[in-house]
Amino acid sequence: MAEEVISVLGPIAPGEMGITQTHEHLLLDAYDHYGGYEFVIDDEQMMIEELGEFTSRGGKTICEVTLDEIGRNPEGLARIARAAKVNVIMGCGWYREFAYPPIVEEKTSWELADVLFKEIEEGVGDTGIRAGFIGELGTGRHFIKPGEERVFRAGALAQARTGVAITTHTTRWGTLALEQISMLKEFGADLSKVIIGHLGDRRGVEHLLPIAEKGVYVEVDNIGYVDYQPEWVRADNVAALVKEGFTDRILLSEDICMLNHLKYQGGKGYGYLLEIFVPMLHERGVSEEAVHTMLVTNPARAFTRIKP
Repeated sequence: MAEEVISVLGPIAPGEMGITQTHEHLLLDAYDHYGGYEFVIDDEQMMIEELGEFTSRGGKTICEVTLDEIGRNPEGLARIARAAKVNVIMGCGWYREFAYPPIVEEKTSWELADVLFKEIEEGVGDTGIRAGFIGELGTGRHFIKPGEERVFRAGALAQARTGVAITTHTTRWGTLALEQISMLKEFGADLSKVIIGHLGDRRGVEHLLPIAEKGVYVEVDNIGYVDYQPEWVRADNVAALVKEGFTDRILLSEDICMLNHLKYQGGKGYGYLLEIFVPMLHERGVSEEAVHTMLVTNPARAFTRIKP
């Protein structure tokens, strides 16, 4: 049985992924939910140019987590991938409860799983452009709501049928991460292909170890968000996870999702992780081999499936 990774330009071999940032946005329109034009990124040519910051430093693959509620654009992503010469892997699913479309209330988890299955195996709508993973599926701050539970169950059901990864959104630095894991396990998800997002911003590795011990991927994906926490907090946490033996469960990314994150607006840009953060890891004793594992080996393992 052949292994494959589903990109917006078609299946690729896992070895073609190379350096991968696993939680990014290239095109989105979240104006209706967040009320600001800084959450509208729709200039494809600009984004092609922005990706030069990534590719010039050896970057090869972007995992694009924008979902329909915030402006997913499969055809736009395909154009960007082709022009920028990057692999773009697109997600599918429903983002967060406040943004859910009516379909989430109208359908059962099994019916929602059918929607995800079609997008992964056949393509989104009539575009023929296929999703390569499920997510980002999100929960809020204090408790998991019924609609979120329905969506997570759908994700687990669709994963069982397709073999793709599930990636999640946690709110406020990993809130409800363990609850997400427990829920997905109950619904039958393969935890070895579950990515728990937005981790690593809380000082001290103690809160990350119970998550990593569950066998999921720990995704430190707010790299460059110095208004959240100083960068040394994330670098210290990643170095500590490596020291604790969890190198093979760490993924890294920047979660660029606002205009002021882009280089042309004075932001960090897609090259920040490779230019700034990786040297910070080396300063903390993280080897080049470990960095390669986090940026190349782990993403390839996470996003590879056995072709049916």
